[in-house]
Amino acid sequence: MTCKSPGRGPGSQEGIMAWTRTGAFALAVALALTGCRTSAPAKPPVPTAERGTVKLTGFEVPYAVDGSGRPCIVYALLEYHRRAFSDRFKRGLRCAFVQARFAIPSAPADEARPFTVDAAVADLEAVRIALGMTRFVLVGHSIQGTVALAYALKYPEHVSHVVAIGALPELSPALERMATEKWERDASPERKTIHEYNRAALTPAALAKMSPPQAAVADVVADAAKRWHDPRFDERPFLSQDEFNVPVVTQLFGTEYHLFQGDALVKPPVFLAMGRFDFAVPLEMWTPHRARFRDLTFEVFERSGHTPQVEEAELFDARLLAWLSSR
Repeated sequence: MTCKSPGRGPGSQEGIMAWTRTGAFALAVALALTGCRTSAPAKPPVPTAERGTVKLTGFEVPYAVDGSGRPCIVYALLEYHRRAFSDRFKRGLRCAFVQARFAIPSAPADEARPFTVDAAVADLEAVRIALGMTRFVLVGHSIQGTVALAYALKYPEHVSHVVAIGALPELSPALERMATEKWERDASPERKTIHEYNRAALTPAALAKMSPPQAAVADVVADAAKRWHDPRFDERPFLSQDEFNVPVVTQLFGTEYHLFQGDALVKPPVFLAMGRFDFAVPLEMWTPHRARFRDLTFEVFERSGHTPQVEEAELFDARLLAWLSSR
């Protein structure tokens, strides 16, 4: 994960490529790319859910409530994650899917107060208050999983359990180095060939024809071989109507961040799910941080990359729901 230098503007092509370089989280916009072939049937339309917005300073945060069971907040790409989690998952949890600020086009990119993980925690707390939720399961995938853990560090009294999937313990040059080393060491020749083919389609001329959000999405989708167990997996069956605010997302990924400071300890029980084939966020990143949790269940999914709730949905649900029922 490359940190943004002072000379990179948040909406610049250079800035966009900085945060998308490792494909650290799943983007949800339909974009056809040469070389990315569909390997899974399209998911059925998501049923209508209770919807609303929470007004914050300068913008509104959309949310959708879906499922049944114990109360839950999913800090999310709202439409993407409503599709990514199964019906079985939603039968166990009644979740408010809360849109992350970087997927809210109207949210301002304030250079004086940039959007960071800490700012995301503040957004999440404001939404929690507005929704009147006092004790809930908190779920996050990828960078949203990092936000979920950061929220639990700051507001443990509100969180009964944390489910963090493909989460990052930091945004730093060290993450990029570890991801590069794992890719060079462990990726098969076939996987590397597929990745090279997809990347070759993203020439400067091709990128110049795209809007900044399209270029960012194209860059992530082309990294399928680094993000999925099946290197040809195409996320388009799960893509939806989320629209990305590139200046805001560039602020988030352009700032170095470390989840653990001082003697910080995550107090609520945590289910941390990582994929063996996640070359974007290597599971080994968590090795030095395992003692930072009071109650950690570290689950490795052997046939998944960055998104085990999709790639091994049945196994993911079984392990997660069993864990929830035991605590």
